[in-house]
Amino acid sequence: PEGKDSRDAESLAFLPDGSALVSERPTGRVLQVRPGSAAVRVGSVPGVVAEGEGGLLGLAVAPSFAQDRLVYAYLTAARDNRVVRMAWPPGGSLGPPQVVLAGIPKGAIHNGGQLAFGPGGLLWISTGEEGVPERAQDLGSLGGKILRVTPDGSVPGDNPFPGSPIWSYGHRNVQGLAFDSTGQLWA
Repeated sequence: PEGKDSRDAESLAFLPDGSALVSERPTGRVLQVRPGSAAVRVGSVPGVVAEGEGGLLGLAVAPSFAQDRLVYAYLTAARDNRVVRMAWPPGGSLGPPQVVLAGIPKGAIHNGGQLAFGPGGLLWISTGEEGVPERAQDLGSLGGKILRVTPDGSVPGDNPFPGSPIWSYGHRNVQGLAFDSTGQLWA
């Protein structure tokens, strides 16, 4: 966005109309960008704490956006990193956040924070080990992992660790998630 340091923009998520939502890491603001138009603020995610590498780190638009108008955000809060979802009514701004998943460790560095919807409409979340390498191997911690949950935050029955959102572990600080045409996850 004009007048902003490029390090302030952390994540992009595209809406069905082709416009993009842009997260501002330090401010918690969400902007909508359309070709040939100035960026427009569509809301702020409350509770964002921008310390170190933390802040508003990721955005994702629900695959069911046309029906439910939900936008998801990964943020650093006062005590943890967390994923929230907000409704975006037509002509309005982002509604109050509902916590989808909390308790992701936060640190001055390595907070992860990317979101992606994958096959079956499941939400994938990248987390960092917050600068504590052994946390990535600890299955009792959500840090240093790739997580997979349903859109409401519950754990899919076929996750590899029963009752846990952990899909894979041993990661330092995953900075991106994408799916190829076969549905294979790349991080």
